[in-house]
Amino acid sequence: MSLKKEAFYLLRRATSLSMRQYLKSRLWRLRLKCTPLIQAWNGTFSTAELELEIRRHLPDDFDILMVHCSYNSLTPMYRDDPRKLLKTFLRITGPDRTLAMPAFFFGTAEKYYLDYYRANPLFNVRRTPSQMGIVSELFRHLSVVLRSLHPTHSVCAMGPLAEELTRSHHLSSAECGPLSPFGVMARYKTVILGVGTEYYRSLTQVHAIEDHMGPDFPIPREREEPIRVTLIDGAGRHIPYQMSAPLSHKFVLRIERLAGLLRPGVLTAWKYKGVPLYCVEASEINCALGAAAASGKTLYVAA
Repeated sequence: MSLKKEAFYLLRRATSLSMRQYLKSRLWRLRLKCTPLIQAWNGTFSTAELELEIRRHLPDDFDILMVHCSYNSLTPMYRDDPRKLLKTFLRITGPDRTLAMPAFFFGTAEKYYLDYYRANPLFNVRRTPSQMGIVSELFRHLSVVLRSLHPTHSVCAMGPLAEELTRSHHLSSAECGPLSPFGVMARYKTVILGVGTEYYRSLTQVHAIEDHMGPDFPIPREREEPIRVTLIDGAGRHIPYQMSAPLSHKFVLRIERLAGLLRPGVLTAWKYKGVPLYCVEASEINCALGAAAASGKTLYVAA
């Protein structure tokens, strides 16, 4: 495993969320101070150059493009602004296909999602922001974009399949189950694209099989008092909702193990002028992890 992966997992185990956010902000300021050096080392690129690079790795016949994007990780190499980056994803998808992005919300650094919703049991589909970066938040604000109803794992979508992706998320307590956008994505040819992020940091689709298998998944869930929240939809209706319990705290997720379970060539991860990118199909993830779980194997290891 690479040193960067080990550092990522070590920080997640050994530090609090607030400490990790503090370290990220310090690293961001350091990157800005070192802009000339970083640009000299990696080079720079425009929106058009990035679009060409992404298109080189995408199939032509996908139905849905699910984008995980970290704009901060593109700088200082990327020379354009977040709005131009969003327009790139819209252009790549086109009018006949569907663009989706995570619009997750996990509370605050002081109160992570479970504690946050115990104290603040309200999710407003129009007002609760996306914490998945500036590009995701810009996408959420587009008038034609739909957002699924879920307190932590909502997804925004635009295009022919947007309504199907977002309409039934709140009908199940499972954040990534068959009724969620992640369940729908696995039933279509969905390409998951990471831009400015590695797959082991952002690939939410790996959780779909956990919720699909339910009690048959090899890792049990915690026995906790259920958290009840109120979801406010776009029409202002109040919908009662019960969140599912997390998986056992005795295990930790190691997504980098996914590469060893997928068929060769299914997961493509690369760097473009210092920026990490990846692409993989949602259905391939579900098939691989489903087969592994049936034989008792998962992406989890003992804590």
